[in-house]
Amino acid sequence: MGGALRALRGNGGAPMIAQKLAGQVGVMFLLMAIGVFIRKKGIVSVESARQFSNFALFIITPSLLVNVFQRDFHPEMAASIALSALLVAVFHLLAALLTRPLFPHRGDGDDRSAVARLGAISSNCGFMGIPLMTAAMGEDSMIFAAIYIGIFNIYIWSHGVMLLRRDGRIRWKEILLSPGVLGASLGVLLYLLQIRLPGLLLDTLGFLSGMNTPLPMVITGVLIADLAVGETLRDLRLYFTAFVRLVGLPLVMLGLMLLARVPGWFDGAPTVVLAMVISVSCPVAISTVMMPTRFGGDAQYGAKLVALSTLLSIFTIPAVASLAQWAMAQGNF
Repeated sequence: MGGALRALRGNGGAPMIAQKLAGQVGVMFLLMAIGVFIRKKGIVSVESARQFSNFALFIITPSLLVNVFQRDFHPEMAASIALSALLVAVFHLLAALLTRPLFPHRGDGDDRSAVARLGAISSNCGFMGIPLMTAAMGEDSMIFAAIYIGIFNIYIWSHGVMLLRRDGRIRWKEILLSPGVLGASLGVLLYLLQIRLPGLLLDTLGFLSGMNTPLPMVITGVLIADLAVGETLRDLRLYFTAFVRLVGLPLVMLGLMLLARVPGWFDGAPTVVLAMVISVSCPVAISTVMMPTRFGGDAQYGAKLVALSTLLSIFTIPAVASLAQWAMAQGNF
């Protein structure tokens, strides 16, 4: 039995993970509350928030992805990276299939079903998953979030855009030139070739990477500040989408990994599985607001999904991650 699995069987592991995750989610919720406050006070406009969102998408995310892969090459880590990429790809294919009957196209001019389906599939792993993994599992786990972000960008710029445009066309140029794909591809290439960036450039990327969580969460707060709270809390469809995103799909993916006995594939596999569970358990991605704005769809409905799922994730992320850790500790892998 590998050392990672033995560690999972240690005393107090799951409660400690849950405590760290709950604390980190609470911090991000407070950052979002700051965004609501500065919007209510007129300090920042919605248009300014959207511009800063583009800055986060096109500058901060690629900088983070390149920075994460600036590390020494180890065969064990390479195996973990390959497994992570496989699991992320499987998740998005599975999620696209499972959500199709759950969020059917109504054909009556109501485009909220497409936005809801996009939200159910799209995890806010980039802006929430990375700090959550770092808090719970250490900085080495950031590389798994980077893999998730790269493959998620392939999804969001292919099937995600198709959902909103409804034209069935895949635009490969948009996919290949998307910030996440470019950043992840460059990062992996530098990692495999063991090319180290100059210290000045690396320090710059480090400072930009440090903005990955605070800026997007404040932006999210600004974007949701004008929502009608009562109307949002009374919309049962929002709760259904949030349940699929926060609980349904993560548990399906966890069950699939346990059935395939993934934690026992090699010594580092349990760490990859736990990182995967945290990634897929994050709330609705802010892309569910920005992509409908660009390609068509109810962006305000997407903002409601982001707001409600982020609030509920304070409770669901620690619970799902603890369940995953407990299940791996109990299983005979």
